[in-house]
Amino acid sequence: MYMFTAADSENDLPVFPILNRASMHDSFGLCYTYHAMKAFLKEANVIEALLDSAHDVMAIYKFSQENSIAAIIDFNERGGLNFKYRNTYTIGKDGIPVCQAGLKMIRDGYEKSKMRYKFRCPNCYHCDGIHCDYKCSDSDYGLVVHVPTKENPRIFTVPARDSKEWKLEYNKRTSSERCNKRERIEYQLENGRHQSTKMWYCRLYCIMMCQHLDAWGKVQSDNPIKDIFAQAA
Repeated sequence: MYMFTAADSENDLPVFPILNRASMHDSFGLCYTYHAMKAFLKEANVIEALLDSAHDVMAIYKFSQENSIAAIIDFNERGGLNFKYRNTYTIGKDGIPVCQAGLKMIRDGYEKSKMRYKFRCPNCYHCDGIHCDYKCSDSDYGLVVHVPTKENPRIFTVPARDSKEWKLEYNKRTSSERCNKRERIEYQLENGRHQSTKMWYCRLYCIMMCQHLDAWGKVQSDNPIKDIFAQAA
């Protein structure tokens, strides 16, 4: 089962599921499920995708860019960087340039119009505890590096992979884990003994409807059952 969950909902609500073959990789499952959801729910507007490291594939980042989706994906170190950079600096897995002196450069903003990050020399930026005699630039402003996000959206993410904003957003992904756990444990999704995919879908959608009914009930005060059926009508 591949499930899209509303990570910004208070009740970890399911949005759209697809039952795929067990052999299908999650990265393929994402694309298949997304296009299926857009076919059935044309009004669905996805602005952000919170995904685990199984989705750390360059094609998914580019697909997200083309569809104006902010891809916040956990880094899979086995994938490496596989990207050549200029001779004046290298790039760490956190997306921060490292100068020839071996110092991490300092992020100095993001130019939205040009879709690129700006980094400055940490020595010229006057960071505490950093002193470097290596002359990497003739300017007193120090070495400046502009990194376009389109060069490698896997490393140069928006928001930045090493930022507090990225971490706070990615933490919301636990919503999908809670949603799936509730379906499996509380509603006993896997206890079915069905032979057909159709019956599995019937069981799954009944469970999803119960999850939404529960959410409606939580926000009511006096007579939740009465109010729920009033909303359904």
